Amino acid sequence: MERFADSFERGDVGAILELLTEDVTFSMPPYLEWCRGRDAVAGSWLMPSGPPCSLHYVPARASGQLALGVYRIEPGTGDFVPIALDVLALRADLVAEVTAFRDPSIFGRFGLPLRLARAAKARGHD
Repeated sequence: MERFADSFERGDVGAILELLTEDVTFSMPPYLEWCRGRDAVAGSWLMPSGPPCSLHYVPARASGQLALGVYRIEPGTGDFVPIALDVLALRADLVAEVTAFRDPSIFGRFGLPLRLARAAKARGHD
């Protein structure tokens, strides 16, 4: 999970794709659209866009599965604010499924902060 989060934070799409199974799925309820397979996911909105370091990921657990709280830099303050909870299903050491919930109001239920100061992130205090 650390390599997965680190790859996203660096904006390294190639490294992200190496960590996915060939038949990976990506969905974002309640949206009906979803993707299956590395190529489809590579072209989806799961992939980072924008400059590296504009996202930050904090590990969590959701329904017994690994999850990542996804944060983006808020213009003006430089703090990180929540945008999605990505729940991951693994197969061996690869990610087989990502279900992204774009509802920051749920972060508290998973022990995730509602704001991260950029200075705290730089020191490694998530």
